[in-house]
Amino acid sequence: MPRYNAAVMALLILSGCGTAPSISLPRPFMPQSAAATAQSAQSQASAGTSSSNPVAGQQPQPTAPEPVPAVSLPSFSGLAGNAAVEAPLVNQPAPKLGSCSASGNDGSAPSGAQADQSCFATPTLSSVPNEIIVAVKPGQQLRQLQSLSGFRTVSSVNVGVTYQVVQIPANMTVQQAEAVYAQDPAVASVQEDHVYSVSDYSVQATDPNDPGESSQWGMQQVDAPQAWAQNIDASNITVAVLDTGIDYTHPKLAGRVELGWNFADGNKDVSDHFGHGTHVAGIIGAQGGDGGLEGVCDTCKLMAIKVLGDNGEGTTDAVIQGIQYAVEYGANIINMSLGSSDTAVDPALGQAIAYARQHNVLVICAAGNDGGDVTSPANDPNAIAVSSTSKFLWWEYLSWFSNRGSKIEVGAPGGGIWSTVPETPNETGAIGYAKLSGTSMAAPMVSGEAALIEAEHPEFDADAVQQRIDQAVDVWDGGRNDKVGFGRIRLDLAVQ
Repeated sequence: MPRYNAAVMALLILSGCGTAPSISLPRPFMPQSAAATAQSAQSQASAGTSSSNPVAGQQPQPTAPEPVPAVSLPSFSGLAGNAAVEAPLVNQPAPKLGSCSASGNDGSAPSGAQADQSCFATPTLSSVPNEIIVAVKPGQQLRQLQSLSGFRTVSSVNVGVTYQVVQIPANMTVQQAEAVYAQDPAVASVQEDHVYSVSDYSVQATDPNDPGESSQWGMQQVDAPQAWAQNIDASNITVAVLDTGIDYTHPKLAGRVELGWNFADGNKDVSDHFGHGTHVAGIIGAQGGDGGLEGVCDTCKLMAIKVLGDNGEGTTDAVIQGIQYAVEYGANIINMSLGSSDTAVDPALGQAIAYARQHNVLVICAAGNDGGDVTSPANDPNAIAVSSTSKFLWWEYLSWFSNRGSKIEVGAPGGGIWSTVPETPNETGAIGYAKLSGTSMAAPMVSGEAALIEAEHPEFDADAVQQRIDQAVDVWDGGRNDKVGFGRIRLDLAVQ
């Protein structure tokens, strides 16, 4: 279950069971188009000098942050996406999307409405069988467990609390390993390394061509055109998409995606071979203005951080590292359209979400598609949990698949949402564009809304942005409720 490439892993293994080495990762960068790169090179050549200035509208090639002792991963030498991808973190086949079943009507939908199908992409494992996550007390170091062979500290991340991921001997259960580490006075807590997956969704239609703005019922429902008419410049706002990666060459996304890091496979390849992350990214920020499909915030930047592998699965460890990376490199908002079947709060992931909030970064999560209680990570107190709505004729209702409950902050359209998918083969089976359903599609609507609010009101902190999201709604059922929380979002009200 690799975290880094083979050379780095070898050095990690040599570190044994003590304090894990810190990893210094390159900063995200915006890939230049081939034409822009050639033009820049030609201009520099004709001038006879080199320049450190990037092409207009682009970021410079990345440089590593201030060095940290021990292992440093290699810096980028070009575009991500061509590197060989190591085995998925949880080496299981991708979820089968062909056998989708419709959830039952809970009474909120009109008679005759056809259920949005929901493919339950439940993780194949609830936790990684040979790993634990150890929280280290401040100023402490773990003991060298020399008497116990087979332990390896494979990664370490600090999000206000230092967490170390430890691989345990093959003949030891997670429970036994937890008991061993709990005896160390430097240990604050020990937990399983939980498995997360793409938040359940279904593929309802595909099209290789742009289906057009008129296909976006959800954008019309939340009064997006009125918000777009204000021509808000959000180019200084970055939304980190922690997902299966992004097809950053897609014509609706090209030029605005910062390439971050792949924490699922331990390399720089953040391209999307599953399709889910690209769909989420398009809802947030697909380029509009041409009469075609348009994202909520089509001037903001997107940061591709891959925490789910090509099978749609990742771990607590990968998600924590993704959050830390997004905060470190200036993301304003983090979108996590991923989930689990666990209704308990994940302590380590919860600490990472709190760390983001302490740094004024909103974490917006899909509520989940079990038709029941909100699951992790959306159930965390510092996360904004988003439920999904669907529409039949003129009637908008809580999607049958959507989780609900007191943790729901707001609702947003998530049933039958058109957006971008990779232009190469992927697990959705679609090329170019697809119509998907799920709370995965609702959460990025709110992430795009948050980006517009921050751009329009740079004086707002994270709490003020959340308050505006809560207030800029169509209220359902007379007040806050278990279906859509404070209400279903309204973009026109959000940017006033």
